[in-house]
Amino acid sequence: MAHKDDKYTKDGKKIDWIKNRPSAPNYYKHRFINDGVTAWQMPDPSQEDIMCELQLQAIGDFAPLDITIDESLFRKELKQYEDKWVPYLRREGVTNDREGLLLVGAEGDSVGDSLSMPEVRKRLGEIPGKRLLETDLCYPTEAFHNLTALYPITKYFDKLGRSMLVKLNKGGWFPPHRDTPQLSRDCFRVVGFLSRSCGHGGFMWEHDYRPVQIEPMRCYYADTRKTHRTAAFDSDIIHLVINVPKTWENVLKLLSITEHH
Repeated sequence: MAHKDDKYTKDGKKIDWIKNRPSAPNYYKHRFINDGVTAWQMPDPSQEDIMCELQLQAIGDFAPLDITIDESLFRKELKQYEDKWVPYLRREGVTNDREGLLLVGAEGDSVGDSLSMPEVRKRLGEIPGKRLLETDLCYPTEAFHNLTALYPITKYFDKLGRSMLVKLNKGGWFPPHRDTPQLSRDCFRVVGFLSRSCGHGGFMWEHDYRPVQIEPMRCYYADTRKTHRTAAFDSDIIHLVINVPKTWENVLKLLSITEHH
């Protein structure tokens, strides 16, 4: 169980604590105010953005895909990383037992490097006037290549942005939040639920303020622009999160694997 005074990960790395965010991003400021202080300028949606978002909206908020993961192969391959899990976005003063393994990240990253975008931005540093995007973090780690059980979804798209496995242990949670809700987001998200208890009362995913039904080992398109939160009631709850570059080609590829055509 994680504690707020933990200082090191299982393999001896010092935890990079992240301060609690005081408030949501000021999208109005980032779009309309150029005061020399704003770190980045939010782009207007392009024609392709609007095409993609309208088509994704037709797929649904939380839609099952035709792709499932081989459970026995996944568990067998995952054993080589049993001691590599690292804390996921450890917040100062907050006890939260959640960990991750990095599959796709920055150039040179390994499976044990920090996963969340706030941690990555802190580790790599911000470039003035440029916002680090999911699509900038497009380099597969060794785990991406070694976890062949995930290939049906991780290799379905030609290229991925920041992607990971997330493990919640009993009491682990993500609070209500939205991921890049603006139309000009650079990626959309696909998630896969890789623990049997995901669908049997051991885990909850609430999407747009409503709990959703989950089939273990199945992948889903999740519109994470909508408010969502998760909580684990059992240990070893693992789910896959991949960021797919939002192109018209990738949206049509996603549409082609939705379960209910």
